[in-house]
Amino acid sequence: MKVLICGAGPTGLTAGVELARRGVEVTVFEKRTAPSPLSRAVGINPESLQRLEPSGVTAALLAEGVSYRGLVLYRGDRVWTTLDFDAARPERFGRRHMFGLPQDRTEAILAAALERHGGTLRRGCEVTGVAQDEGGVRVTLSDGSEARGGWLVGADGTHSRVREAVAIGYPGHRLPDVWSIADIDAPGWPHRDRVALALLPEGRLAAVVPLGGARVRMISNTEDALAAEPFGVTVAARHDSGQFRVALRMAERFRAGRVLLAGDAAHSHSPAGGRGMNLGIADACELAERLVVGEIDGYGAARRRADARIIAGAERMRRVVTARSHAARLATLGLLRLATTLPPLRARLASNFLYG
Repeated sequence: MKVLICGAGPTGLTAGVELARRGVEVTVFEKRTAPSPLSRAVGINPESLQRLEPSGVTAALLAEGVSYRGLVLYRGDRVWTTLDFDAARPERFGRRHMFGLPQDRTEAILAAALERHGGTLRRGCEVTGVAQDEGGVRVTLSDGSEARGGWLVGADGTHSRVREAVAIGYPGHRLPDVWSIADIDAPGWPHRDRVALALLPEGRLAAVVPLGGARVRMISNTEDALAAEPFGVTVAARHDSGQFRVALRMAERFRAGRVLLAGDAAHSHSPAGGRGMNLGIADACELAERLVVGEIDGYGAARRRADARIIAGAERMRRVVTARSHAARLATLGLLRLATTLPPLRARLASNFLYG
């Protein structure tokens, strides 16, 4: 079996690693000529860490990243309550913590694992055409060459050329708010092993996610994450910043013949809960296993169910923390303080954050 993969983000590289370690011939095509230096996605959940252990990727991730032991909730500029992830019951996937590593480092670790397991990564090769028949798939590349394999995995993001080539719809809508991020050095930041979230008036929010050392990521559902933060963070250096909009979309199906979709090519949602990259990793791992054992017919239905459940939960979370009415804000704060105080509710809340 030979599998072609379009896209060398975390989803495409994970699919490549999981197939290559099982003895499948794999080539990953990436239109970028060099790895992206941007940190982008950060959070890695316990399920992803468990899935990536057999390939050796998890050990490399843990050696570089930072563990998140809990959440600190602010009301404006004051700590309102805290949640320890150790409260999660029952423990699943062998861990009770989230993990953080900038996406560029995650991709570098996955690319090294792909090479170690015998897979091939071709950079500067954009897939520009797709044709398939009963025997396999042929792709045309931006340099004029062609490649053929038994299967093609589209892991090329929300604007997927592969998805468009096989005419799979991507219905949904884009939310009106502009979100922003800023990666900075904040040497005085006190919460080095916890994510901080502040609920602000009129549905605004601000969050701080540690990235290791003095570096943190600021996130806000406003146009300027640094201007929105209420924490009084001291900025020693700025590394990266940007804005993005949130789209809620899901592909009408995850398979067309011998073409399979995974990750952002298959679904898009809000950053609430840090689920995006983890869903792509789960898609890729299940896709690889099903291809190898001959059960690929069930891939689309299984992943659509699982992804839809997680995405719905992330969207509920986004709506709660961005509610604009003052009464809804007070209710959310009150319920969260109650939930972090009572053991059964605390266990359930921690489990929802960790496991979805």
